[in-house]
Amino acid sequence: MLKYIPYVLLFALATMIIYAWGLWRSARQNQELSNLLASKGVARVKKALRKNKALTLKELEPFVKDLTAKQPFSRQQIAVTDPKEFLGSILPYMIRQKMITENKDGSQTVYQLK
Repeated sequence: MLKYIPYVLLFALATMIIYAWGLWRSARQNQELSNLLASKGVARVKKALRKNKALTLKELEPFVKDLTAKQPFSRQQIAVTDPKEFLGSILPYMIRQKMITENKDGSQTVYQLK
């Protein structure tokens, strides 16, 4: 009987570790999905600007319109529902990180790669 106690304790410890990892992952999932979607959006904007040199906010909207992000082994998914609002959140980040520049072209604001 005493020889089984270490095995039971190891099984309980393994169960606790897996359960804690699942709780930690589920608590952080929304933030990780948002970060993944933002990084995909940044990549798409950079690709579009590389191809077209300079674009306005309105011209960038179709590039991020149907963008989705999903983590492996998870059913949860996040998608862009309002491209204008999404671009309003990632374009200032890209300007602060010096990935793109914002130039005024008459009454329009044009974005270009640095």
